[in-house]
Formats: sequence, C-alpha cells, structure tokens
Amino acid sequence: MRTNTHRRSAFRTATVSIVAGAALLAPAAAALASTPAPQSPAVARAAAAKDVKIDIGAGVTITVKGGKPYYNGKVIKPGGTVDDGIYVHLSADGKRLYSKTQGGGVPYAIWDVKTGKNLGTQKNSPTAKVKAALTAKPSATSVKAWQELRVSGKATGIKAGSKVTLEQKQRGTWKSLPASTSVNKSGAYSMRVKLGLKGKNDLRVKSGATLSPVFNVTVR
Repeated sequence: MRTNTHRRSAFRTATVSIVAGAALLAPAAAALASTPAPQSPAVARAAAAKDVKIDIGAGVTITVKGGKPYYNGKVIKPGGTVDDGIYVHLSADGKRLYSKTQGGGVPYAIWDVKTGKNLGTQKNSPTAKVKAALTAKPSATSVKAWQELRVSGKATGIKAGSKVTLEQKQRGTWKSLPASTSVNKSGAYSMRVKLGLKGKNDLRVKSGATLSPVFNVTVR
C-alpha cells in the first residue's frame, strides 16, 4: 500500500511540473509568434531608400530613384549628358550631377546625387575637353657622364597608362632616348635617365603629339 501511494504522489508531482512548464512557455511562444521576422540587408536598404528631389531651377526638378537620377522620366546614365535648353550631366562615377539653366549666373551648379545637396558652382563645363599638356623636371641640372638622375612631371588631359618618352636635341634634331615610362592614375610619371653627351643637353618629354617645355641638364 505504501508503494502505491508513493507512485501516485510522484505521478501527480510530474503532472503539475509539466503543466507549470507549459504555462511558463506559453507567453514566450506568444511573444515569438508576434515578433516579425528580421528583414534581409537588401530589403532593409530598399525600404530605407527614399526618392531625392533636386531642384535645378527654371521649374525643373531631377528625381533620384534608387540612386539613379531621372530627367523627363528617363534615367541619366553615368557620364551621360542632357542638353535641350536645360543642361544636365552626371559624373562618370554617378556621384555628382551638374546642371545649367538658361538665364543663370555662374553657369554650372554641382549637386550630390545621394543627398540632393548643392555642392557649389564652377565656371567650366564638366564635359569640356582638357587640353593635353606635360611638365618635366630633372632631379639634378648637373651630373657626371652616365650618372643616373630622374625626370618627373605631370600629365594633363592624357590618359593613364599613356607612354612618355625623353627626347634629346642632337645637332638640331630631336631624338628619342631609351628612357620612357607610363602615366599613372594620378597623371604623374617619373623615369630614370642616364646621359653621356658632355656639355649642355636640351631635353624634353613627349607623349603622342604632346610635348613638355624644354629643360636643360649639363653633363660634366
């Protein structure tokens, strides 16, 4: 009899524990069911993105949707230009918008595409071609024969990777020397040079049809 009583008591205890545990879990389960599933980063970014309005004047507004500016319902591609009395140009990286309206003061306004904020103005057209130019400067103006020096400079309006070559004036004629390099992404270049012609050497740097001003190095 004692054994049966003990078993019934243990059974009742286990039943109460299960019921109590279920009661404790029920609020947590309800809370989980009411919590919305987390959004993916892409969905969150899309939801957070809002259209940006850029009022360029003359009653014209550029709308930026999803990071892309639209003019008259058509998207302006990076590097693209609209010129139909109202001038709009999007930079090649898609980050800046340039605009010009008729009757304006300073011709080109600059806008941040992401925020629509005005970044100021500039006088020159963003699509105007820059005249190619080269500068050249030697690291020394007097060296011993075959002593190494460097000729460095800056290229403007010349594509990165373009070849620049050192030229030397010999008996009234410009001759290319075995000294050349390429223009880097910043438009700069630097090359090693050795000269053996004693006396004052007239030198210049050439890239295609573009020439640097003449400079001199004296070889002792």
